[in-house]
Amino acid sequence: MISAVAEFAVAGDMGLDVFRRVDDRNQRRYRYECIATVSGPSDSVIAHQDHANRHPERVLAAVAQYREAQILTQRFALGESASYPRAGQGGTAFAVFQYLDFFRMWQIAEQEIARITALVATGAACSGPEISAVLKLLLDFNRLRSAEPLISAFLPQLLEIAARGKDDKWENAAYALRMIGDLQMRSGQPAAALVSYEGSLALGDNPHRRGLAIRAAHGAGDRNATSRHLEAYARQWRLPEPLQAIRDAYAARQSGEMT
Repeated sequence: MISAVAEFAVAGDMGLDVFRRVDDRNQRRYRYECIATVSGPSDSVIAHQDHANRHPERVLAAVAQYREAQILTQRFALGESASYPRAGQGGTAFAVFQYLDFFRMWQIAEQEIARITALVATGAACSGPEISAVLKLLLDFNRLRSAEPLISAFLPQLLEIAARGKDDKWENAAYALRMIGDLQMRSGQPAAALVSYEGSLALGDNPHRRGLAIRAAHGAGDRNATSRHLEAYARQWRLPEPLQAIRDAYAARQSGEMT
């Protein structure tokens, strides 16, 4: 369930990352997830979630708030109370506690990311649940640079599992490959993402994974792969509007080439 807490922005690896809080009432906990990245002089919005596609105005409002609130960019040290932001400064009392909670969750995630990164550096193997869990943290917090060495370490193993076509009972490899594809797409690597998504599909087909493969193939300019995945999607499910638009564009291009 999406929290009523407003979206907020944090400077990330590729620009200003916009986050939202997601409440899991069944497990009585919540997490933060990056829904979009805003970058460039024209504030280009790169949506990572459908919510951001539907509400770009909320994404840009979070960015505007970030830029207007001095306490969000001022420097301070944890060991120097005189440098701490003051609650109420500039009418942003709630923002202090919102970012404080995000910082706490970020640090918890960072500890696990650091642990797995150190483990991988020793050559030790990680279990399927460990791999999928750390990739989920990297994706939620949009830690693209931190993800690079772990993707390099995990991807061959995961693609080998995909080639065998036999995942564990929790489908950790399929889930991990899908998240790696998402991270690669966010890093501007659609061709690499397509390989990861196709590995995930080899372990189990569903509309979400197939749609991601279509978008990656389209982004990579791979016409054969785009057509192949569009046809596979259309055989099983109704194409949603964004995927239908890709299909229509390809059909129009092919028609133009034949005339």
